[in-house]
Amino acid sequence: MGAAAGLIGVGGGEFRIPILLYVLGLPVIAAVAVNLLVGLLTVVVSFLRRLHLGLFNEHAVNVALVMSLGSIVGAYLGALLTGKIPEKPLKKVLAIFLVIIGLKIGLEPFIHTPPLFHFTLGPLEEVALAALVGMVIGVVSGTLGVAGGEFRIPVLIYLFSFDIIIAGTTSLLVSIPTVAMGFIKHHQMGHTNRSATIIAIIMGAGSVLGALIGASYAGVIDKDILKVLLGVILISATVRMITKP
Repeated sequence: MGAAAGLIGVGGGEFRIPILLYVLGLPVIAAVAVNLLVGLLTVVVSFLRRLHLGLFNEHAVNVALVMSLGSIVGAYLGALLTGKIPEKPLKKVLAIFLVIIGLKIGLEPFIHTPPLFHFTLGPLEEVALAALVGMVIGVVSGTLGVAGGEFRIPVLIYLFSFDIIIAGTTSLLVSIPTVAMGFIKHHQMGHTNRSATIIAIIMGAGSVLGALIGASYAGVIDKDILKVLLGVILISATVRMITKP
């Protein structure tokens, strides 16, 4: 999971939760807290390694900061709206989005696909769009309990014209405050115990090592291969989301 996070720029939380619940047998609340802590360690290390390798730029920093603010507001609203937004219709809409985008990104190296959008953003328009996107994905994150990288990276690629590497690094930076806020809240509510803490430390160590390795190859592996991997991750995330209890 850590290697995938470092290589692509996703947190991996959707795929870690089943292991924590069904393999390690943690209670749901403890599993969520552990997932957030491991996810926080993973995205921080992945981002710092990518930053050290120069897989970021000033434009991406500006977009990430605005998107982070919108994401924090959206995550708070999402938490308030939990149980009030019909979850099944929301999951169906998001599943359709992930499948379409996953297929488009994954097939781009093999077949020509038409661009999704044709427009140029001015500075103010870009700020407004970054804030809006951050808030919308934040609401989804707060409602469904995901970091949102699987939604954020395609948006950064197709709306902000970032390449897949810069989009992944930007998404990691935006994920840091989102995941940190969630973990702090769960920690304050006492949703961890000794067993969960030990699991978090062990899994976190493995994820950090994997993140360092994955991020180190993010700028080396061919971008077409990264697109195929991202497409697989998006479609896998769809399956996980629609089967999530």
